Amino acid sequence: MASRYDLICNVNGGPEHKIWRIKVRVIRLWRSSYFKDNNNKPMIELVVLDEQGGRIQCTVKSIHVYLFENSINEGNVYMLENLSVALNSGKYKPTMHEFRMFFKRETRITLVEDSSIPLYGFSFVPFVEILNETKDDRRLVGEVLNLGLSDHASLTLEEEFLEREVYKPIADLKEVTQNSIFVTIGTVKDIESEYNWCYRACKKCSLGLKLDGSMFYCKKCVTHYSTFVTRYSIQLRVVDETDSASFILFDKEASNFLKIPAYELRTSYIAKGGDKNRHPEEIDSFKDKKFLFKVQVKIQDMESIVPYVISISRLCFEDNIIASFEKKYQIEEVALIQDNSELFSQFTESSDLLKDNLSVSCDNGVDTPSPLLPTGKTASNMDSSVIKVLDVDLAEYCGNASFDTPSKCKGEMHSEQTIVRVAVHGDEQSAKKLRKVIKEEKN
Repeated sequence: MASRYDLICNVNGGPEHKIWRIKVRVIRLWRSSYFKDNNNKPMIELVVLDEQGGRIQCTVKSIHVYLFENSINEGNVYMLENLSVALNSGKYKPTMHEFRMFFKRETRITLVEDSSIPLYGFSFVPFVEILNETKDDRRLVGEVLNLGLSDHASLTLEEEFLEREVYKPIADLKEVTQNSIFVTIGTVKDIESEYNWCYRACKKCSLGLKLDGSMFYCKKCVTHYSTFVTRYSIQLRVVDETDSASFILFDKEASNFLKIPAYELRTSYIAKGGDKNRHPEEIDSFKDKKFLFKVQVKIQDMESIVPYVISISRLCFEDNIIASFEKKYQIEEVALIQDNSELFSQFTESSDLLKDNLSVSCDNGVDTPSPLLPTGKTASNMDSSVIKVLDVDLAEYCGNASFDTPSKCKGEMHSEQTIVRVAVHGDEQSAKKLRKVIKEEKN
């Protein structure tokens, strides 16, 4: 019985009628153009990886870019069928495979879920071998890795945030329907301290450990340990001019910003008699600060209220790069959000009411809070740039403020008086009316 798909190691130049079918993860995606031609879009270049670790370069030529540019995202697994094969004779080679592949008009792409294919593709060689190579070898070094230390080492912050990745505002991130990687910008308005700021991690794979008697169990390594490593897992509430969401910040980027390892901060916090239901004051240094985020949006359950988890893979807090990013994408400050910061602060005290109602799980075993809940929208002719992010009583205020009724709001009502965080899209007059209603009720 023939295999359902081909392995990359078996890809070759013939026969001509052969229809290649490979199941691969896109571990690197970029655009390139050999000629200055404003009439054609740059080609899309991919490095793909299969379940056996084989890698090959795939190219979408300019003439075909419009067919595939919205169907391929870095990090996803696809079944690619009906590609042409040519010799890998380019000047610089992202892979050492003898051949490379090209998309055709007839090429078919199918998104699949397959955890058997690694997230990264590494080719480890002795350092002396790299040093001894000449320009005639024409092999790229350190440029064919997806995430992690090697990826960060090969790209500057400017390249990462200003040149390579696709930008999406927070509202668009929440509309994504497949696992994807993007960059975005936002201000941290709160630390969601109802969720732990650190976790017990496996010293081998960094996955969260589960307490099992007097030992700690790692389900990935299938091993019990007597000790663990403390790592950061901080829930940040991030807001921009379009919406707000919960971002998860993990150990490397958190340590880089805070300038202190998680285990040292935890030890110091315990020694000071810190409250286990709160977080150390050092973590508050994130609040009210603007960052650039490289995020991975992971879809968990499209039928749930919050179907995604947004985790941060890289953080930028350099003012000059942030300013360049805002200039490139013409992002301006929205005064209305700043005007409403007092209300935002007042009503976030009610977030404890959500704790027992909504949560999602991340791969590291740490419970993470649900991002923004129901969104009440006004008529389409209103100014959608006016955003108010408030914690309100859904049953009472959705109707009082002349916005959509609770039955039209997305989400569940878990009690008669449900306090939820609502991003209200509307004109200035409507937003002021809602604010007035809430202040009067509070007084």
